[in-house]
Amino acid sequence: MDTIDTLDTVDLQLTTASFPYYPLGPTLALARQVGADGVELALTPGLLRHGVERVQRLMAYHQMPVRSVDLGRLRDGDDLAGLGRFVAGLSECRVAVLPAPRGERHGEGLAAYIARLRHGLAALADSDVALTIENAAPAGPDGEAGPLDRFPQLRRLVEEWDLGFTFDTSHAAARGWVITEPLPLMGGRLHNVHLGDFRPAPSPGRADLLPETGAANRGHLIPGQGILPLRAFLRALCRREYRGLLTLDLHPSHLRAWWPPAARKRLAAALTFCRDATRDCRPRGAFTLEARSEAPAEAENDG
Repeated sequence: MDTIDTLDTVDLQLTTASFPYYPLGPTLALARQVGADGVELALTPGLLRHGVERVQRLMAYHQMPVRSVDLGRLRDGDDLAGLGRFVAGLSECRVAVLPAPRGERHGEGLAAYIARLRHGLAALADSDVALTIENAAPAGPDGEAGPLDRFPQLRRLVEEWDLGFTFDTSHAAARGWVITEPLPLMGGRLHNVHLGDFRPAPSPGRADLLPETGAANRGHLIPGQGILPLRAFLRALCRREYRGLLTLDLHPSHLRAWWPPAARKRLAAALTFCRDATRDCRPRGAFTLEARSEAPAEAENDG
């Protein structure tokens, strides 16, 4: 039976948000050293103000393209005003990621979010960049629910506004989702996957087994360090012939990002995990014992 290697059609990249201690140049250099296909650029108001020319020079020097931009640090219409000109200078950029709102207490109610969404759509109107919504991160200590925390709410907004999805596996697991379940519902609107592992808080009296219990320490783990069946998830993407971006979205603490040799080693291992998981993947419709048994196993492991 014929097989396909999904990484022939998927760009495997990392996000600059994982490297808050690095200037952009060293981050691009690191991405090239570990064999990434590109990077997701975490845009800031400062980057937009200074223009795209410096980013273009660094991309050319390190031979490392920016294929997506993260808009989570741009808070209002003023920030988004220069977005169109900026992405126009990123010739290989295909996706812009707007995180779902966190709730009124954080100044991100649905009305304010829709206004920001309108600004983003207007800024990208003359480009081929798809504006996507990323499923919401877990609620903060106050426990306030955001307006798009549940997948049906998120899906309704995406479809009504003709947007795309960026699917974050760590966020989904933290909210108790089975991470493979939304894939058929997102369909061709899925443009980007933020891949990271997750582990739950320890049971009472078992904190000795998991000393790091903060939310930042439970999510955005290196694949294989948590409980998620990410190999099965990647094979599910492969069987669906996914052709979007696959972005390693890993917390700096788990990468040991402050120490470049450690970060380089851990990133290389994460990239190898993804490539190994999808090697010799069967296309959708291939009927094998593995394909029949894998779906129940994915749901059981995710639950």
